[in-house]
Amino acid sequence: MRWIRVAAVVAGVSGLLAPTESHAQDEKKDDDKPTLTGGYDEKNGFHVQSEDGNYLLGISLQAGYKLEPVYLDGKAESRTAFSFLRPIMRGNIFRPWIRFWTSLELADPPLYLLDSLVEIQPWDELGVRAGQQYTPLSRHESWGPQQILFPEFSTIANYYWTGRDKGVTFFGTMDRLEYYVGVYGGSPLRSVRSESGKYQLNARATISPMGKPGYGELPYIMSGDKEPPPLNVSFTLQGAAGDVSQVKENFNPESGVFEILREGERRFVTGGVDLFIQARRFSFFGEAYISRVDPMNNARNFSSFGAWVQADYVVYKKTVDVGVRLSYLNPSFDLDDDLLYIGEAQLAWFVNAPHLAFKLRYQIAHQEAANGAEDASVVIPKDPGTSQLITLQLNLAF
Repeated sequence: MRWIRVAAVVAGVSGLLAPTESHAQDEKKDDDKPTLTGGYDEKNGFHVQSEDGNYLLGISLQAGYKLEPVYLDGKAESRTAFSFLRPIMRGNIFRPWIRFWTSLELADPPLYLLDSLVEIQPWDELGVRAGQQYTPLSRHESWGPQQILFPEFSTIANYYWTGRDKGVTFFGTMDRLEYYVGVYGGSPLRSVRSESGKYQLNARATISPMGKPGYGELPYIMSGDKEPPPLNVSFTLQGAAGDVSQVKENFNPESGVFEILREGERRFVTGGVDLFIQARRFSFFGEAYISRVDPMNNARNFSSFGAWVQADYVVYKKTVDVGVRLSYLNPSFDLDDDLLYIGEAQLAWFVNAPHLAFKLRYQIAHQEAANGAEDASVVIPKDPGTSQLITLQLNLAF
């Protein structure tokens, strides 16, 4: 029986040396954990991600620091130090095509939520975006501040843009077509709730018969070592309609929050077009809008028209650019003295586009008196008179 005792001792020692079942499972679980990598690159900025790319978390910033003296009819006006100041958390989870994005705005205190959305896009041709987001009317407004030519977005585009809202957008891109269709709650940006019975509908289709243009409004500057095509043309057809609340935001210093003041309802229908032309160092971009508005407060319906165009030329390598922008707005065909004219000229130095740029811009604008605009519920974008400003802005984005 001696061999039985020896076998028992060997089995006991083997049991002590061998890992337990639970320990083996723990080791297996540790092996299954994804290995994280991180750092900085041009595509993802500062980030951490799994080796397979299915999980990614990135931290970004879009900032515009400016020095901007402003004069209205020769008198100095108040000015701000930031065009935008937006920390961003973004990335993807489970698969690269399940993306999230949350951004805040710090340039207009107090802090508030700018965007918070989730995108699911398993195919380039079809995706869905849900949450608080930029509505797709205006290709110009859909680009980030680091992608546009001038220090801030066009006054005319801002006037007709349907803003940020809470809702759902279906979108997709193909070789020569980019489309967006969305339905939204028609609620103010700083309001956490959607208004009952309010809505906005958006649709935009951008057609690029010669192939999709390059990066934002800076395609030549961002073309890298590649030589861009001698000519590229694209254009957009777009529209929006809705029933929204007219609101005014008042900052309450005692509570430290913005109060939303309801001023009635407004129904609108807006149509627009745009045209983008790039010929190597030269580019041209412009938008035009026409809108019909029902104030729904016993004021009569009115129509408006606005348009803006810009052109620029890269004069040195892919870093120094000169540009001009012209804008026109007739807020109501029924008012005789409400026209707005704006002219702008700019010299820009893109040190490392789109991450670092300096922009020097001069603007002159004239807003007519717009007598009777308030009674007619017509929104006037600028104070009456002739204004001038000089902007020196540093753009930072990563």
